[in-house]
Amino acid sequence: MVDLVIYDESEFSEIEQQLSALLEHREAFFLPYTSSLEVPEQACQICWLFLSDEQLRSTLPLFLASETQLAVLPHPNAAMASKGLALDSKLDQAVDHYLQVEPEAVDLLMCNQLPILQSVTIGDMYGFVPGAEVSGFKAKLLKFKHYISKLSSIQPKAYHLTTRNNEAFCTAAVGITVVEHGRNSTIGKRLLSDSHLNDGMFHILLLAPRSVMELLAVMLVALFARQQATLPRSVGTLKTDELKIACDPGIEYSHDGTSMCSRELSFTNHPRALQLLPSSKLSIERAATPEKESRRLQHLPKGEGITELCAKPLRWVAHAAQDDFRELYQTLREQASPSPVFLTLMILSTLLASLGLFADSPPVIIGAMILAPLMGPIISLAMALARQDESLLKGSITTLSTGLGLALLFAVLCTWLLPLQHTTSEIAARVSPTLLDLGVAVISGIAGAYAHARAAITKSLAGVAIAVALVPPLAVAGIGLGWMEVELVAGALLLFLTNLAGIVLAAAATFLVLGFAPFKRARKGLLFSALAVALVSVPLAISFNKMAQKTQVNEALEGLTSGKIMIQRVQVLQVNPLTIKLDIVSSTPLEADDYRELKQLVEQRIGEGAELQVDSSLRL
Repeated sequence: MVDLVIYDESEFSEIEQQLSALLEHREAFFLPYTSSLEVPEQACQICWLFLSDEQLRSTLPLFLASETQLAVLPHPNAAMASKGLALDSKLDQAVDHYLQVEPEAVDLLMCNQLPILQSVTIGDMYGFVPGAEVSGFKAKLLKFKHYISKLSSIQPKAYHLTTRNNEAFCTAAVGITVVEHGRNSTIGKRLLSDSHLNDGMFHILLLAPRSVMELLAVMLVALFARQQATLPRSVGTLKTDELKIACDPGIEYSHDGTSMCSRELSFTNHPRALQLLPSSKLSIERAATPEKESRRLQHLPKGEGITELCAKPLRWVAHAAQDDFRELYQTLREQASPSPVFLTLMILSTLLASLGLFADSPPVIIGAMILAPLMGPIISLAMALARQDESLLKGSITTLSTGLGLALLFAVLCTWLLPLQHTTSEIAARVSPTLLDLGVAVISGIAGAYAHARAAITKSLAGVAIAVALVPPLAVAGIGLGWMEVELVAGALLLFLTNLAGIVLAAAATFLVLGFAPFKRARKGLLFSALAVALVSVPLAISFNKMAQKTQVNEALEGLTSGKIMIQRVQVLQVNPLTIKLDIVSSTPLEADDYRELKQLVEQRIGEGAELQVDSSLRL
């Protein structure tokens, strides 16, 4: 049985001699390509195709349901075939490999009766096309820069998609790509893990961001991420064997890199219609079997959201979906009311925190943090400020005030009932807040708002409650009231107000970014929250500066030795005037001159005068 070589006359002179030499032991019939090409009726074993992309598209349908083995050779104008079929780049390697492998029955995907070699793309997929990755960091950076320049003009379009049996759905997307498989590309393997060239199905990827920020996230994943376990929220996939895509007034698309236009696109897949000799780089799963249609489209725009998205270019920040907003708002309204459950948990968490503070027990205090219900009304307050909702604002403030009053009352009662008046380390740790505590509050506010907005991660709220610790400072303030110690009350309340201001500002800003409030409406609430944070930041900055000074003194003196004296422990009792407590060890009893020498050495080391309180131990 002879072989058939169909070749492109315009490029064949470059490889004619080389190909003839490679096939010298095989009987081959050479046939130049023409637009009216007809395959000879006599059977042939292998048909060698040295053709451009355009020529391949018109030639492949001639071999549908044929037993002829097809060997696609690398051609200078077959870039799409090279990507779609993962062709070897060198002719001799390709021919040598084809002569050693068995043919595989593969599918042939067509768009409007024209074969697809690599992909059909509608709009712009911004790097999310399987098989179209850019290699090299510099090239990726240039591609990313090109995409960035187009952000201001991106506007989604409404598409109507119909699969087999007239199962239809609509969505708004900035880009759609259709591919037979993704086995020969990194991004294809990540996104289309169930993709095969012989399973009778093909894949549709829909890029449907609701904002520029979502699109930027997709672009970064597409261009730079090496691993992607799950699909980005803005990308949907559809796996089917038949599809129609319609868009009013028409569709401008790219068919294997060639620009075309049509009112409707019709995709059909011919299962296992070609006998293909696979290249060394093309992965084909022999055990692949026909599969059922599958969809992952739950996050894509639908209903009224389609009309809203298509009306104008993408916003920088998306508005939250109506369903998400309704569910979250209902939850926040419930949290903004002083329910019996809230009051009960507030009392129990305060009592538990007070006992933990007196017992100097961090595990008990952590239990009180988890039990405390204050995070809910604070997040509700943030939403009320962001959306300027007066009823939610009043409810949140009322609930917070009630919780604050209960916490102080029961902490005072607990203090009066216990015959203890000793400032433990856990109590002392909550009377000198710094800018670090504000940073914790801000991060916790972001986490709290995000956890409320995403139902799937609400279990993380316990961790947020532990991080920000709202009830223990109130318990310390109540203990201070019970002891009538003003400094204790002032320091603890400052920590609580720091947490409150930081959480509210960060949570309100997070709701703005997530699209739950427009900026014009949120501006007033954000300014108010920022002012509150600025006010508490003044004493926090002073306290932070004192902490930094104490740290510098500790670093300068810890482990310092002078003759027979070694400083073991340093404690800064007061910054102004500077008072330092030292625990020292000596090998012989110390005299007055030794202490004076120690004071001189300490002052020289820290660069300023200081009062010393010295506890000495004798090492024998």
